Amino acid sequence: MLSIRSLDKIVLIIVLCSLHTEARPMRKRSISEVQLMHNVGVHKQVGERQDWLQLKLKDIIAASHAKAQQHGQSGKIRSLLPDDLTGLSLYTS
Repeated sequence: MLSIRSLDKIVLIIVLCSLHTEARPMRKRSISEVQLMHNVGVHKQVGERQDWLQLKLKDIIAASHAKAQQHGQSGKIRSLLPDDLTGLSLYTS
């Protein structure tokens, strides 16, 4: 029968070996996988940037509406919604 001390050593070795293999990938990634991960990251950044820009534009438009109402201007003010900006998709890449 195994003593507790030797059993502890065996468990410790198994845990250390499993941590070592989990810390690094089992195989090296191919170039296409790395490129795909890069493209996904870039796509996420572009989406976040567009969301941020849309929020800032809404703030600017809301401020211009408030300013126009404060000064009593009754001119037509268009809102810039994504549906209204279909023509701009030609200029984005």
